[in-house]
Amino acid sequence: MTINQAERANRAWPILTKRAAEGRTITYGELGALLGVHHRAIRYVLGLVQDYCLDEKLPPLTILIVNQSGKPGTGFIAYDVDKLEEGEALVRSYNWNAIPNPFAFASDGTTYEEIVTELAGNPSSAADIMRMVKTRGIAQSLFRDALLKAYQYRCAFTDISFLSVLEACHIVPWTTCKPEERLDVRNGLLLNSVHHKLFDEGLVTVTKDFRIWYVDPDLKDGPYTEYDLLLSANLHGQAMKMPIASALRPAQTYLERSHELHEWHQYLPA
Repeated sequence: MTINQAERANRAWPILTKRAAEGRTITYGELGALLGVHHRAIRYVLGLVQDYCLDEKLPPLTILIVNQSGKPGTGFIAYDVDKLEEGEALVRSYNWNAIPNPFAFASDGTTYEEIVTELAGNPSSAADIMRMVKTRGIAQSLFRDALLKAYQYRCAFTDISFLSVLEACHIVPWTTCKPEERLDVRNGLLLNSVHHKLFDEGLVTVTKDFRIWYVDPDLKDGPYTEYDLLLSANLHGQAMKMPIASALRPAQTYLERSHELHEWHQYLPA
């Protein structure tokens, strides 16, 4: 049986934030006992909490976890080891009451993996899931994992499959789209980090018939290096790699809004 670590993190979050407000640490054993799990398994829970804090640029709550000797565990400090007191002070002084529990979505036993599968299989569920998840960091992580599943872990432009460089690119940006559109895989492309940046800057897009379109195919804005061309003009007009199901393809309405945002219409084919 797969253990629902997000559900455990949901229960751990208020324990850790309360300790922070009280200015107290907590041992692995104490936290394990409160969660009803062996202290060695706590590392999986702490990994989720630490990743969330890092993604959201919050003080690392996990710095409060100490061993029997009262020292923080080396894997969950997430702060300069020479400035531990400073890190602990930041955690203790932070207003954690202003941060909703980012793992509340798992309070009913729902697993992270179940949500990803739902997003990748039923994009119309995005609105309900966004209301359940609420926090941007978790939502963006879910969006990426759903796109990874939808595009079979390969970049839609280059077929690159190195997971560390594959990113979730919103067609209509997060800051512009409605909350119910933020987790819709049809408002996304799985791209490598270079093409994600180029897309966000309006230098490359996808046409109505799902072709890659570069802003300067005639190379008027050069000079270009050989590798510049490989990543830009050489891809111009090529068909993008499609997701595993046609229902997950980029929606025309999102593409049109992106084209308007970046004033693409003067460059696109009729």
